[in-house]
Amino acid sequence: MNILAIGSKITLRKICEEISDKVDRINLLDTNKNNFLNWKLTTTKKVNFYSGDVKKIDTLIRAGLESSDIVIVHSENDIDSLFIAQKSKINARIIIFVILEDPSLAEIYESLGFIIFDSHNLKITKLTNRLGS
Repeated sequence: MNILAIGSKITLRKICEEISDKVDRINLLDTNKNNFLNWKLTTTKKVNFYSGDVKKIDTLIRAGLESSDIVIVHSENDIDSLFIAQKSKINARIIIFVILEDPSLAEIYESLGFIIFDSHNLKITKLTNRLGS
């Protein structure tokens, strides 16, 4: 399984660290590669780091969107996360998870086909089940 993780918030870091041994590759994308400097994942060979305008499809594709099985988004705010998640939905086989700061928005996101994580109560069972663990 190939993962594209967009953003650099601590919740995304925790998820990526937890799943890193269960996936083939994790591509991390944020506006600046320096945002990943304190992540433990900098030492593993299955993790690649990308930077650029995360709202542009060209940046998402350069970071490996087309070869990703799962996309996880936790951007600066929930509206940006939704925008990026919608841009990432380039084909039906990609599973998109969105980490929300405001869980009251979950119903809206789920109605669009996204799987939601609550950033304040992070349980990633839905993701680990998809990874087969």
